[in-house]
Amino acid sequence: MAPVHNLCSMIQNSFRWQLRSIAVPVSTTNKEICRILYEEGFISSLAQGNETGPYPTTPQPQSSPHPSASSPLHSASAPSSTPLPLPPRPNPARQKLWLTLKYRDGQPVLRTMSAVSKPSRRVFASLAELQAVAAARRAGNLLKGQQVGQVTILNTPYGIIELKEALQKEVGGEVLCIAA
Repeated sequence: MAPVHNLCSMIQNSFRWQLRSIAVPVSTTNKEICRILYEEGFISSLAQGNETGPYPTTPQPQSSPHPSASSPLHSASAPSSTPLPLPPRPNPARQKLWLTLKYRDGQPVLRTMSAVSKPSRRVFASLAELQAVAAARRAGNLLKGQQVGQVTILNTPYGIIELKEALQKEVGGEVLCIAA
């Protein structure tokens, strides 16, 4: 599992420096956390790329339902099936997830992002504790009540999800981070 605290500090520091976009290491955990931040409106866009920048997005060609007779795939003079060379596979170690940060009136949309669970102290919350957090009540020593505009991200048996979704699925889990 990728260290969540690294992702939290990278994103928070980038907002403090008013950067337009940042690159974070690609991992399943980072992708899911960034996807949730995107869906909740904290970041403008997500794109996969390498250390030089995001990969260009090219529209996929539209194929017609009826192939024309002039198509090179259906012409009689088409060469025998010669395989096209595949593009080189990108090095997985150099893959990055590019985030475009979001600002409103010159102020960052995301004010704070902090990791709750750490490798030395993992924080788990039951469904009852998550319901208390959602109701803005304190749950245990480590979990404060959720404030307006705050997102709590959890690792559950259903994957990495936001607090609202965990309550809908009636499941508890490890509290990864809180963004506000």
